[in-house]
Amino acid sequence: MELLEEMQAAAFQIITYSGEARSSYVEAIRTARAGNIDEAKEIIKTGERSYNKIHKVHASFVQREASGEALPFSLILMHAEDQMLTTETLKIMACEMVEMCAVFLTNGKKAE
Repeated sequence: MELLEEMQAAAFQIITYSGEARSSYVEAIRTARAGNIDEAKEIIKTGERSYNKIHKVHASFVQREASGEALPFSLILMHAEDQMLTTETLKIMACEMVEMCAVFLTNGKKAE
């Protein structure tokens, strides 16, 4: 397989895993808001499994370029990296929001 095609295939994997992870993080927030904190934390773990796949795919190209291999520019890979970074932000926010819901529930207040 040509290098650019290999990179594009990897980019589509990153985009797919990002979508899976994002869906899990949004579901975790909604689940926590409904008061199911333990379930929300498990859903976050599901998202993290997809998120870890992103890094495995992405790191392989970073390592190749760091070792001196010239990689062609790919707009699709750039888009995939954007998806990866927004997913990382959502992951951080979801973890914080689940914890906030847990605090509200612990203090006897129902999260809306």
